[in-house]
Amino acid sequence: MDKERILQELNKGVKSWNLWRKRSAVGEINLDGIELNGVNLDEYDLSKVSLRNSHITHCSFKGADLIQTNLQYSFLQKNDFSHAKLIAANLCNTDLSGSILFMTNMLTASTRNARLEDIDFRGHDISGLMLRDVSLAGSNLEGQQLARVDLSNSDLEGVNLQGADLAGTLFNNANLTNADIRGANLVGALFKAANLSGVDLSNLDLSKADFTGANLSHCDLHSANLSKAKLIGANITGAKLWKVVTTGWSIANIECSYAYWDKSGKEKTLYRAHEFERIFAEAITIELRYPYRLVDHELATLPIFIEHLAAVHWGTIIRLKSISDVAGGALVKFVVEEVGVHNPTELKTQLQAEAERIQLAQLMLRTNTQLHAQLKEKIGAIREEFWPRLLELAADHEKDQVRNLTILFMDLKGFSKWSADELSEKLSLFRGLIKPILKKFTAGHPNMEGDSLRVTFKNASAGVSCACMIRNVLRAAGFELRIGMELGEVAVVHNEVTDIPDLEGVAVSMAARMEAAAEPGEVLVSHKVRHYAQRSDLFQFTPRRVPLKKAIGTIEQGDYIECFAVEATKNLQDAFA
Repeated sequence: MDKERILQELNKGVKSWNLWRKRSAVGEINLDGIELNGVNLDEYDLSKVSLRNSHITHCSFKGADLIQTNLQYSFLQKNDFSHAKLIAANLCNTDLSGSILFMTNMLTASTRNARLEDIDFRGHDISGLMLRDVSLAGSNLEGQQLARVDLSNSDLEGVNLQGADLAGTLFNNANLTNADIRGANLVGALFKAANLSGVDLSNLDLSKADFTGANLSHCDLHSANLSKAKLIGANITGAKLWKVVTTGWSIANIECSYAYWDKSGKEKTLYRAHEFERIFAEAITIELRYPYRLVDHELATLPIFIEHLAAVHWGTIIRLKSISDVAGGALVKFVVEEVGVHNPTELKTQLQAEAERIQLAQLMLRTNTQLHAQLKEKIGAIREEFWPRLLELAADHEKDQVRNLTILFMDLKGFSKWSADELSEKLSLFRGLIKPILKKFTAGHPNMEGDSLRVTFKNASAGVSCACMIRNVLRAAGFELRIGMELGEVAVVHNEVTDIPDLEGVAVSMAARMEAAAEPGEVLVSHKVRHYAQRSDLFQFTPRRVPLKKAIGTIEQGDYIECFAVEATKNLQDAFA
C-alpha cells in the first residue's frame, strides 16, 4: 500500500486509524524510514507495522499496541512508551535512549545491540530481555532481579545497580566503569575481562566471583569478601584492600604495581613484578600420582627429589606435604613455601613438568633390577650407620624443626668505639634491659653475640611490638640501634661450633640484610611482616626503599628492596607504659 495513503490514515486520529486497521485487509504496513517528532500516538494499533530505520523522537506511545512491530535500526530517543505493548517487537540495533518505559510490556522483545541508555527501569522487570551486547549506560536498574542474566559485552557505564540481584550474572567483557553496585548480590557473578576500574565494591560478598582478566584498578574493595574468587590475570593496581577476605582466592598472574591496605586508603604499598602474587597467593602444590603404590626406593629418594627441584629453580624452598592412598595408587604432594624471584604461575608449570620428568625415571627404576639392588644396598648401609646415632639424639631434638617464624635482627651502633672500661658495663646494661622485654613477648631461639641480637616470634604482631619496645627502652638508656625483621620458613638446626640450636633459611638472611640497611633508630620490616602485623591501632608503617649492603639470592649488592619503617602508635606506647 502507498506510504502517503497510510500516513493520511495515521493523521486522522487514533479512532479512525484503529477502525481502518480493523476493517481493511491492508496486508503488511510499511512505514520504513518515517520521521516523526512530537506526535501523539497514544493507544494506536501499530502491531506488525514495519518501522525500520525510522527517526521518531519526543512522541507519545502511551498504551499503544506495538506487538511484533519491526523497529530495527530506528532512532527512537526520548519517546514515552508508558503502558505500551512492545511484546515480541524487533528492537535490534534500535536506540531507545532517554525514553520512558514505565509499565511497558517488552516480553520476548529482541534487543540485541540496542541502546537503552539513560532509562529509568524501576518497577519494570527486564530480566526476560536479551541484554547481551546492549548499551544500558546511565540507566537505573536499581533492585532489578537479574540473577544469571547474560549481560556480556554490554555497556553499563554509570548504570545504577544498587540492591540488584546479580548472583551468577554474566558480565564478561562488559564495561562497568562508574557503575553503582552498592548493596548488590554478586555471589558467583562472572566478570571475565570486564572493566570495573574505579568501581566501589566495598563490603560486597564477591565470593566465588570470576574476575579473570578483569580491570579492577583503583577499585574500593575494603571489607569485601573475595573468598574463592578468581582474579587470574586481573589488574588490581591502586585497589583499596583494607580488611578484604582472601581465603582461597586465585591470583595467578595478577597485576598489581601498588595497593592500599590501610583504613584510610592513602598509604601506598609498592610491589615489584609478580611480588603481590608471591606474597599473597596460596602456596604452590605439585602433585604426582604413582601406580599401585609407592615402593621403597621411591620413598627413599624423595628428599633428593625435593633437593633437585629446588636446585633447578634457585631461591625456592620446597617440602613434602603429604603421601596418601588414592584409587589405583598413591598421591604425593610437594608444597612450595618460598618462590624466590620467580613468577609463581610459571614456576608451578615448570616444577610440575620437571617433577613428572623425574618421576618417570623413578618408575623406570622399578624394572631396572640391577640399579634397584644397588640402591637398596646403599640405603641399607646408611641405615646401619646412622640409625643408632639418630635414636640416641632423638630425645635431645625438637620435633617439627621447620616452621614459619618472624625473625628479628638487632645491632647496636658505635659498639666498636666503646672504650675497654665502658664496654663491659654497657654490655651488661644492654643485656639486662633486653632480657625482660624478650620474656614479655615470648621470644624464641634468642642468640646474643656481643652487641647483636637475633630472636624469633610465632606471632608477627608480638614481634613488631617487641621491636618497638626494645628501641624505646634502649634509646632512653642512650643506645643507638638498627632492627630488621622478616617472616618466613625457618629451619632449626644444630650448630656444631656453639653446640646449641641455630636457625637457617632465606628469611633469616633477609632479616639480617634489612637490619644492615636500616638507619640508626629505625625498625625495617618486610611486606610479609607488615601484612601479618596489620594492627592500625598499634603500628604506623611508612614505605621505604633501601639498597642492600650485601647480596642475597638474585638481589645484588646495591639493589633496592621495598620495605616499611615502623613506628608505635599512642595505643602501643600506652600499653608499654
